[in-house]
This record gives sequence, C-alpha cells and structure tokens, in this order.
Amino acid sequence: MLIGRLRRRLRSRSTAERFRQRQQDFSRQRLLSFAAVVLLILRGHKLSLQNALNKLFTSLGQVFGVPTASAYCQARQKLKPELFQYLNESVCDDFYVLYEEEGRVHRWRSHRLLACDGTYLNLPDTPHTRQEFFLQTNQFQSGSAVQALSCILYDLLNEVALGASLSTREAETKPLLQQLWERTAEGDILILDRNFASYLLFATAIGSGRELVVRLSAHSFKQARKLFQRKRFHQPQYEQVVEIECPASALKVVREQGLAERVRLRLVSFRLETGEIEVLATTLLDEAQYPAAEFKWLYGKRWGAEGFIGRVKNILEAERFSGESPLVIRQDYYGVIFLATLESVLAASDRQRLSEQAAEKEAEEVALSPVQEEQHGVKQINHCVSYAALLERLIELLLSRRSTEKVLEEMHHLFRTSPSRARPHRRYGRPKEASHRSALLRYQKYVRKLIA
Repeated sequence: MLIGRLRRRLRSRSTAERFRQRQQDFSRQRLLSFAAVVLLILRGHKLSLQNALNKLFTSLGQVFGVPTASAYCQARQKLKPELFQYLNESVCDDFYVLYEEEGRVHRWRSHRLLACDGTYLNLPDTPHTRQEFFLQTNQFQSGSAVQALSCILYDLLNEVALGASLSTREAETKPLLQQLWERTAEGDILILDRNFASYLLFATAIGSGRELVVRLSAHSFKQARKLFQRKRFHQPQYEQVVEIECPASALKVVREQGLAERVRLRLVSFRLETGEIEVLATTLLDEAQYPAAEFKWLYGKRWGAEGFIGRVKNILEAERFSGESPLVIRQDYYGVIFLATLESVLAASDRQRLSEQAAEKEAEEVALSPVQEEQHGVKQINHCVSYAALLERLIELLLSRRSTEKVLEEMHHLFRTSPSRARPHRRYGRPKEASHRSALLRYQKYVRKLIA
C-alpha cells in the first residue's frame, strides 16, 4: 500500500505542477517525462549520464528511444529539489499511519526518540557553489574545499530520516529550529550532542511541548560546570534540578518569540567506562517516570544517527554528485536521503523478522559464554546489500508495469541475504589524527563496504 501511494504521487499531475520550475515545464508528453527524470536522478547518481539513460529505457523496453545525455541535463533543470524532500516526508508519514495499525512503529514510553546531527559534505569547487555554500581553508591557507552543512533529523527506533537540510556554515541549532523543527511533534524526545546545547533550544522545546536530552560540555551552563569538577564520583549517577536564566546574548530573540526567560532543567551526570564524567541536561523532570539510571542508555541510542550519517556518506555516497551546479547537488543530496528512508521503511518487516528469529533461537539455546556471545552477535540488515537491491529494482518498483507485489517479494528476500551481525560489546577506536587522510578515505569508501 505504501509503494502504491508513492507511485500515485510520482505520477500525479498535481505533483509535477507543484515541483516544476516554470509553468510550461512538463506540460507535453515527452520521452523524458516528469517521473522518468525523477527516477533518473534517484537511480543514476552513481552512473555516467548516458549509462543511466540506457539502463532506464532498457528496463522500460524502449531501448531504441534512448535520449541523449544533453536532453536529460536540460530536463532535470526543470525540476525543483524540494520534490525529494516532499517524497521523503510522504513516505515517513505513510509509514507512521500504515505501520502503526500493524504495531510496527517503535516508541520508548510512548515517545518517539529523535536525534539531529550535522556533518560537512565536500562539494564541487565552482564559482556558483562558492557563492551558495562556503569555502573551507586550513590554517596554512595551502588548501581549500567547498563544503555544505548537512543536518539530518532521524527517528532512532524506526531508523527513518524525517527531514534533512543543506546549508552554509552555521550553528547546527539554526537548521534544526528553522528547517527541521516542523517535522517534530509534541511529545517527541530529541537526543542531541553538545553542539546543540543552547538556551534558545531548551526554551523553544519547553514552549512547544517537545522534550530534550542534551549532552553538555565542560564550558556550558555554570550549574553544570560544578558536576564536571567533581573528583570523587562514587555514585553510579547523580542528578539535580536547576533553574537556568536566559543569557543576555539570546534575550532579544527569546522575547521576540514569546519564550520563557527562565527554564527548569534536570542535570544527570554519570561516569563512563573510560573514567570521564558525562553530564546531560533534560526537560524530563519526573524522576519516577524517567529514572536517572536510564539516561546513559537513552543517550547511547543517539549513535544510531551517527551510523545513519556514515551510511549516507559512505555506502550511499552522498558526496558523489552527478553535476556541479547547486541545483543538481541539492537534487542528488535530497534524493539520497529519500532513498535511504525508503530502504529503511521497506526493510522494517525484515528487521523485525530477524529480531524474532534471534529471540526464538535464544530461547531454545543454552546460555552462551561472553566470548561466544561476542563472536555470535545479533543478526541485522546489511545495508550495503539492501540498498543495492533497492537501486537495482527502483525502476520496476516505481515506474514499470510489473507487479509491485512480485518486486517487493524479491526485494525482501534479498534484504535478508547475508545479514551482518551487531556485536554490542565490541568497541572501535576513532582513527588517530596522525593517520594519513588518503588511507582514511580509502578505508571509508572501499574497505568498510567489504566488511559491513
């Protein structure tokens, strides 16, 4: 049903009229129709333009009507990149409506657990990209790269990207509040890293019925600094409720938006395995309903967003653009986010099936030793396999006349092929700064895919 809705939106005349650049665009029947251009952008970002055209029209049985790469380049100029944001949001909304009925939408104590995180993408260096995004230079001024800030709002338990933004260099709080906030809902819990620790964000969340769990740095609110300075830390965790006053730097904006000038926050601190003290600030003040002992696990779920961003950059190759103009860059970027969400939604039933099989097997087997448990791991979807399966059948799924049920049956079979294993007790250290950048790049782009 979800794919049926997506196909209807893609072929809808109203969709084409809403996301075309000019009124006369896509007004006549041509080989490169609105839906064909959309599929070419989604399917062809890893191929040369002509090879992408050849694959599409061969799949549609129109091999003798393949247009030129030049015709495709002109056709995609008629399409607004916001289309892919719309498709992504539609898939997410359908997921919550349809899968909720089947009991397959996961929540924690009736809350959605969301995370927002940012990363910088390297873009083609042209006068237009320098003007629209920003130029990053090193301290020696010997090298430069055009970059854009990518921020993604991610549902941690259901593994879908609710929204994404691509902007110039700015504080990560700004795209969250200005571009992604409307994709959150009352009652959501946003789990955020220390880059998001700002009074404006806390006041906005409290005023709109959202909840926050934010990691603090040692230089954040003065009430939190004392917790970092505690040398003796014998308790598993420590907590206190404090009142934070709006700093002078944010007072003008807070008053313009009618937000509170003082907020009550709960500070929860605990010691990590490394010996470091971590302090979280949260709007979840009810100690009985949200015990302090659970916040370490709760914040740990945020790493799911880090994994998703790594998947987008390294498996889906979000930095591999099919053109150099800002328009093409945005089309490719939002298209990749949409594909990642679609893959995750389609694989939801397969993730649940693997989890059920693991639970059944665990109930039948005797308890494993810690070493055996570490070697055995838990089966999970291999995103390298599932994403490749989606790309190969994207045209059949959304554009051809082949039975959708048959295509989905084949895809679900491939999704469960060669699952990877999650080993929760295994730790991977971050690469040392001294490591050569070319070696790190090769590892991310080639080696990591083989061992995923």
